Amino acid sequence: MLREATLEPEIAPMFEDRVIRRLKVQQVRESLNYWSPALVAAGIACAVIFVTLHLASSTGRFQKASIPDGVSRRESAPRIAPRLILDHIPVIR
Repeated sequence: MLREATLEPEIAPMFEDRVIRRLKVQQVRESLNYWSPALVAAGIACAVIFVTLHLASSTGRFQKASIPDGVSRRESAPRIAPRLILDHIPVIR
């Protein structure tokens, strides 16, 4: 008697499709939340690399150092170090 009185559940025809779709959407959101910091960091690193390569390839636009002809010299005579002891008290005007 109880077996005959049971009710069959009424399931909407698209119920399974909606559940599967929500599960997939949730998985994609979790994946984006996990990988988004790495993707942002990779984008910033890519921009830094391109800027560095651009600056390295355009060295002709910058002024060279004030060394004439790019020659380096070695001083043969030692320079005298300045005295740091005061002989008198400076006058402030």
